[in-house]
Amino acid sequence: MLQEMVVEEGLAAFEGNRELKVYTLQEMADYIGVGYKTLWAIEKSALNKFKKNMLELGIKNGNTGI
Repeated sequence: MLQEMVVEEGLAAFEGNRELKVYTLQEMADYIGVGYKTLWAIEKSALNKFKKNMLELGIKNGNTGI
């Protein structure tokens, strides 16, 4: 659902030759029909999982091993 929102905005911005609109968490929650706190919890969980995965890969503070 959010992917659709992002794609629609991207196409509209491209066709209108304008900057992309930045959506608030409340606007995204309203779009998909959930509460703000629900979407906030999903975002928090996803960021925690992302952080955990990056730490497991050894990518911390810009250390990419290159």
